[in-house]
Amino acid sequence: MSRCVLLLNRASGGNQRGLDPAEICRTVEETFQRAGHEISSFPVPPDALEKELARIIATAPDIILIAGGDGTVSAAARQLGGTSIAMGILPLGTFNLAARDLGIPLEIDAAAQFLTTADIFSIDVLDVSGHSCLCTTILGFYPEFAGLFERRDHGGYWWKKTIQLLKGLRSSFTSARSIKLSWDGDGGKGTARTKFSAFVPGRYKDTAGLIPERTDFCSGQLTGYIGTHRTPAAAMRGMLDFALGRQERNPEVSVIKASHMTLTAKRRRGCKTMLDGEILQLRFPITLSILPLHLRVLGNMGILEEPTSP
Repeated sequence: MSRCVLLLNRASGGNQRGLDPAEICRTVEETFQRAGHEISSFPVPPDALEKELARIIATAPDIILIAGGDGTVSAAARQLGGTSIAMGILPLGTFNLAARDLGIPLEIDAAAQFLTTADIFSIDVLDVSGHSCLCTTILGFYPEFAGLFERRDHGGYWWKKTIQLLKGLRSSFTSARSIKLSWDGDGGKGTARTKFSAFVPGRYKDTAGLIPERTDFCSGQLTGYIGTHRTPAAAMRGMLDFALGRQERNPEVSVIKASHMTLTAKRRRGCKTMLDGEILQLRFPITLSILPLHLRVLGNMGILEEPTSP
């Protein structure tokens, strides 16, 4: 029997779709109790999450279930990383990238049932200037554009936001200010003028899917995808290549593999950055470092055995 705690973000995007926090807690508690686990639940507002999580960590449970979106999950990973406590994800956000990557079902009932018997293993975490990134860190036009409709339409369905992105891509890409980005690390150095760059722990799969999925969770490496697209049409082709899993063959994408790197930008003090769904204002230089096997998670261990292309 494991001692588990459920910490639920009351303001997660999924709650905008009619998900009731109290009902979620009851569902998870009943599912875990039937499986023979001890569990208690704490639904809290977002401004209390950090303090409440620190309190729960001090009680040393075996598992802490984080119910929220990718921003909530990455914030929790920052505190749980380096501890012996395993983190389970109950997906309540819009895209739920971390849950998808770990093989966790997106429906609450199915996710709760899966987590009762999920594998426990350790994965790499990407440290981004002191923030923990489990999925992706994006610079360029997308954080600027996403921030606009996120303030207007927090939560909702991922496919609706994808449609919004596609509809607004031309105007947002055209108006976005490019970044003269330089990078320096153990994978080499370089400079490019970019309006879209993504950095992930591991790498993106070379398989098709509307939402790119990651692989190489324990490789000790990060992958940077530096886009040099000049026109909205080129950016659209680049997005299509990501959806088709051929991003590393796109001639307008520089692919850099490293365990650490530093990003600087000419005549820029900082930029808006999307880190696992959260919009942050980060100052240059931005440091990226892989923390090997830093976080214990619940998921499908089969993801560690998937064959990958070099």
